[in-house]
Amino acid sequence: MLSKQQISYLRSLHQKKFRQMYGKFLVEGDKPVRELLASPFKTDAVFSVSGWQLPVEKHTWQHVKVTEEELRKISTLENPKEVVAVAEIPVRNLTGTAETITGLTLCLDNLNDPGNAGTIIRIADWFGIKQVFLSNNSVDVYNPKVVGAAKGSLFRVNCIYTNLQELFTCFPNAPVLGAFMNGDNIYKTGLPQTAFLIIGNEANGISEELLPHITQRIAIPSYGSAESLNAGVATGIIVSEWKRREV
Repeated sequence: MLSKQQISYLRSLHQKKFRQMYGKFLVEGDKPVRELLASPFKTDAVFSVSGWQLPVEKHTWQHVKVTEEELRKISTLENPKEVVAVAEIPVRNLTGTAETITGLTLCLDNLNDPGNAGTIIRIADWFGIKQVFLSNNSVDVYNPKVVGAAKGSLFRVNCIYTNLQELFTCFPNAPVLGAFMNGDNIYKTGLPQTAFLIIGNEANGISEELLPHITQRIAIPSYGSAESLNAGVATGIIVSEWKRREV
């Protein structure tokens, strides 16, 4: 049985300020938890109902059996899925990344929507992009909605929060592509083999302070009447076209 203190602690991780305070986040559901346990991320504890089977026999993390009612209390989901794990937020920064800035590197500028962020992390994982940089005012990738939308890809893609202006200054020779509504047609323009790609805010686009760093504006041409594409879909199309040329 979980104590009131344990329940209070686990529920506090639903909020960003407490995730930052404790340096921990929640992972929910059978497949995401199994992917967490198979990853380099450090797991603190696993809370599961009696029917859930441990994927490993030997482990260093705490395994606690809980009732379905207790699982509902600690879960962020309306219909909890068997198991909730507590993982440690890794410390990541620009140090040591110089040699890994190759190919296409995604930069998310003030991205607010958790679903878009999770989708973009999955896209990066699918296309073999190992790093995603996020501006400091972007959505928290350890938000339960982002973790859920990323479907385990969060454990394979390095998500690094940084000042994007400083990032581009550190790599002055790397082209910086910006996704716009009125840029060069991605199907007809040349694309560099190595570059940063900025995906801007869902409502306001790319921040004004980043515009001087952009060396090429690119766009996905419209063939219909839709007003726009969401950030996740646009990222997938651009990365797919870039990858097609690489192959």
